[in-house]
Amino acid sequence: MIDNIELIKPLLNFSEPGDFYMLYIFIRKKDQPEGERDNHQSVRTIKTYCVDSIPYLEKRYDEIKQLCEMFKARAYIHVQKQNHRDVSLNMMVALAQKIQDGNHKQQGLFDSVVGQIKTYEKKWVVDVDIKDLEFTEELIKLINGLRPEGSKCEVVIPTKNGYHLITKRFDVKTFSEIYPEIQIQIQKKNPTLLFLPKSLEL
Repeated sequence: MIDNIELIKPLLNFSEPGDFYMLYIFIRKKDQPEGERDNHQSVRTIKTYCVDSIPYLEKRYDEIKQLCEMFKARAYIHVQKQNHRDVSLNMMVALAQKIQDGNHKQQGLFDSVVGQIKTYEKKWVVDVDIKDLEFTEELIKLINGLRPEGSKCEVVIPTKNGYHLITKRFDVKTFSEIYPEIQIQIQKKNPTLLFLPKSLEL
């Protein structure tokens, strides 16, 4: 089991009315038994939450963990903040365009808009697919030494096969020249792992 809630709570900042962070419970195809994988999409969403406060996250957390155990799923949360005002405005535009195009089925409109609009905070997820803390610490030193000046790594989030480094923006070109390995991916708008249940430890 991996439980990252205490690492993630300090990253969440609700400074304006309507601020929220998207949380997803995903079933990943690679987590399913060999014989069942053909019946699954690569990622299937069980449930989503709009986390608009720390108390809300804490109140829902037992439910989130139970769903993960029940469905052999993972909980992920975005560390890039969004705001309901922007989502609402973009939904109106997207809805008008869909109706104009003759599409009158609007299931999933909210999730679609949330996935496309810009986020307020420029926090990146550096996905290190190697369970090596010493190597990870070397990466942090490198990132902190890149432009712009200053410390850029905010927290190290454990994952099943390695770590997620939550960072501010840095010089990606120089980083990629030094570390072109496939095991390291810079994800500019992806969520990070919140909870991995015991049922997925094997």
